[in-house]
Amino acid sequence: MKPLDVLMPSEGMGVIADLIAERLPLHRLWLESDSDAWLKEWGPRIRVIASSGHQAPIDAAFMSRLPHLEVVASFGVGYEHVDAEWAGRHGVIVTHTPGVLDDEVADTAMALTLMAVRRLPQAERFLRSGAWEKSGFPLTASLRGRTMGVLGLGRIGKAIATRARSFGVEVVYHGRREQPGAPYRYYSTLMDMAKACDILIVAAPGGPETRRIVNAEILAALGPNGVLVNAARGSLIDESALIEALKNGTILAAGLDAYENEPHVPPGLLALDNAVLLPHVGSASVKTRRAMAECVVANLIAWSEDRPPLTPVPETPWRGRWGSEADAASVGPSGAADRSLLVGGVVEVMKSLWDLPADCNEGELFAYAKTLVDRIEAGESREKLCAYLADIQIGNWEMSPRDADKDIVDRSIALDRKSAPERRGPV
Repeated sequence: MKPLDVLMPSEGMGVIADLIAERLPLHRLWLESDSDAWLKEWGPRIRVIASSGHQAPIDAAFMSRLPHLEVVASFGVGYEHVDAEWAGRHGVIVTHTPGVLDDEVADTAMALTLMAVRRLPQAERFLRSGAWEKSGFPLTASLRGRTMGVLGLGRIGKAIATRARSFGVEVVYHGRREQPGAPYRYYSTLMDMAKACDILIVAAPGGPETRRIVNAEILAALGPNGVLVNAARGSLIDESALIEALKNGTILAAGLDAYENEPHVPPGLLALDNAVLLPHVGSASVKTRRAMAECVVANLIAWSEDRPPLTPVPETPWRGRWGSEADAASVGPSGAADRSLLVGGVVEVMKSLWDLPADCNEGELFAYAKTLVDRIEAGESREKLCAYLADIQIGNWEMSPRDADKDIVDRSIALDRKSAPERRGPV
């Protein structure tokens, strides 16, 4: 294990710091009386940032103060508090914690849906106030006969859709592109989907591209029987437009677990009886938050052991080079750099021929490609190489046709021969 000085800019879950400190040197910036002076002295030693959430933005100005920075490991599936594009341009890998919180967030989204449609929090308040002794609680809307539109059919969106179908709710979706094999109708625009559904679930990532994407026009299209549920990021909702839509009956109700300026919630929302509001607890179970913390630490440990990052974000895909190796490769060609390019080429072949999910772990894919190259150079037959790829698919994705395996093997062999013509490869 190579020594990595890890910086935590702000305090988060104590277990994150505890787990890191057990394995790596950890510096807690929030405990320093003069953070600027500390960064000036210690910044050149820092190679990793462990971000515990949105309390401290990891922007270009902050990262540029750490000249040997290699990795930013972020807690949570969303990472808009990290300038991932700047990191990608400067050879810094950003990781997040997808997968481990999908079910918890999906459960919360469905709970919000039920609470908003059936007015369950209001019914409980009605009982506790003693009003039930005087009259019955008013009848509510129903989940029956509704269509749920999912904005963002990623891992969490799929988990929500699966739960909705078990409730007998029809599901449709909108995203950047149609997903082959998805068992739901796709709408190419959010407006068209909003017109076609009466429950709008927000499950897309935050960031500039999706900022306030759910605006007054979308809410009007959702209609007076419509329900908005947000278990993603508050930045996707125009909160002023939502308050007006709830006040005026433009939509029926809303269930929210995320807000644009957390922990501040607009007073206009707090005053509305048809808004069900939670304090961003979607993934906040002991089990899930522990798993998220372990994912942050696992990325750091993998990096310290010269293994690929486990969950890099799309803006900073793993290319097969660590910080020091990337610097060496930029100076001039070398055997290690050539091999990285070869394995990277095989990764691209796999991505072009396998029907991979949009959030596929590219670090894992790189490891499979490296093993395939090793087997090719060891002289294994095409039959054994195809069997190796088939085992990967069965164990992980289960969706690529058998013909793709043969094409990947053939193209990978051709790439290997091109990189080293003296090798004949398998027959």
